[in-house]
Amino acid sequence: MIDLTYLNDITDGDVATKKQLIELFFVQADEIKQRFIVAQLSGDSDEIGRTAHIAKSTTRVMGINNVADKMEELQRLSEHHESPEKYSALVQFYLDEIPCAVEELKKELAKL
Repeated sequence: MIDLTYLNDITDGDVATKKQLIELFFVQADEIKQRFIVAQLSGDSDEIGRTAHIAKSTTRVMGINNVADKMEELQRLSEHHESPEKYSALVQFYLDEIPCAVEELKKELAKL
């Protein structure tokens, strides 16, 4: 599910920096989850788009490209106020996939 090539590139393989960025991702993933839940409950499509942008960036750095691609789609749709019926499924994709990615990243972190 994850491809740490980009993370390795931006850290020049520095283990301490990789650990720091992975641990930061864990915090960000939880914050993003909460933001998505609140935005969905309030029906705030602009906040959904802003949150999708953050989610896209953080998942792309960690090489969780399937999620990053969906977040890019969600961001684009919400920015143009297109296909709001798709927002919920795309948010749910993030909510379903991130726990698996976090577990995989925890295993990678233990190896560092």
